[in-house]
Amino acid sequence: MNFDYTPNLQDVLCLKENKVHIWSAHFPDSVKAIPYLLSLLSKDEFQKVKDFRFPETQESFIISRGILRCLLGKYLEKSPRDIEIIYGLLGKPYALTKQSLYFNISHSRDYVLCALTKNCEIGIDIEYIDSNLDLEGMALSILSPQELTYWKNVNPEDRVDTFFKFWVCKEAFLKASGKGWLSDQLTIPFEESDVFRKVKSNDELNERMISPYYFKIIPGYASALFIEGPFLHPVYYIWSSNRLQK
Repeated sequence: MNFDYTPNLQDVLCLKENKVHIWSAHFPDSVKAIPYLLSLLSKDEFQKVKDFRFPETQESFIISRGILRCLLGKYLEKSPRDIEIIYGLLGKPYALTKQSLYFNISHSRDYVLCALTKNCEIGIDIEYIDSNLDLEGMALSILSPQELTYWKNVNPEDRVDTFFKFWVCKEAFLKASGKGWLSDQLTIPFEESDVFRKVKSNDELNERMISPYYFKIIPGYASALFIEGPFLHPVYYIWSSNRLQK
């Protein structure tokens, strides 16, 4: 998946129908903005902050939800405080608005990713690549039998990266449809000869996305995107607490 890292400044927040905007934010860089971001949260979100036991969990939630509200406010041209966010049965967030805007958010360790598009449901996931996890045990519960067979047959030095590719692709696929791990949609579209399909030419750009797209834009983290519709060209932005930054 090829990202446009250098969009024109005029294109920031101008979300065209053939684009998907992906924003990343680094939690440590946003700590100073926590008081402001906290002030943007709804009563329900504020209560959720208080329910978290650990300060680092509270901070990551405040930063991720506060930044999400800032972005939605910019795209919808509304105050971040006035954005009404509702949740599906399994926790998928939606903005209650008459305007067409779909989004999804994911965070892991020090980073959060947010993806936004105009036309179709979208799922995004990011995971810190932690080789110290019990990947053998996790694979039994996360991977389908077909995926597990494939994973066990890859070169040992590639198993960590391959596991996390599967993990984020499955998460992105399930999050786009608002389903969870216990749903019927546990297996991502899979072809043994080409597990993670890539766009090979411009001729494919109008094809419907049939499998998640894996990408790495942050060192040490795995990420994936799934869109329930045609392929959309991704544009990547980095969030700054001081100003919007390409």
